[in-house]
Amino acid sequence: MMINKRKISSDIYFDENIFLYLENNDLCLRIKKKGGLIFVVPNSKIKHYGARTIDSKYKNEIEISRNWHWVWSKFYYNKKHFGTLKAFKECFPTFLTSVFKFLFFLLINNKFKKNIYMNRVLGFYNAFLGKPSWYRPKIDN
Repeated sequence: MMINKRKISSDIYFDENIFLYLENNDLCLRIKKKGGLIFVVPNSKIKHYGARTIDSKYKNEIEISRNWHWVWSKFYYNKKHFGTLKAFKECFPTFLTSVFKFLFFLLINNKFKKNIYMNRVLGFYNAFLGKPSWYRPKIDN
């Protein structure tokens, strides 16, 4: 990403409240609102390896963390830029389907999927209450 700081104030940085997801969207929107330019290089290529640098024994914990943060960040981003009502409207369907999927996986005793959807519910709940992005993967050092 290229930013021309001469065109905007120098106080635009990544929002430290966002741990994962939508941090680029947030930064770009704030730059545009200040009259800055976003440059896109259409022929550029980026190879993203996902969580390949993470030890496979932490795969499930990382996936649970990703689900918590996706919903939290989506709500936070929408609330920050468009208001609480828009955030609720955008995120409530995910919350509702996650509740039903949690109950389904609870009934069929699929612990991993149950945890995934419970963490989506909790991500929404924490963002709705205005709590910071506090969840971190449980990885021993």
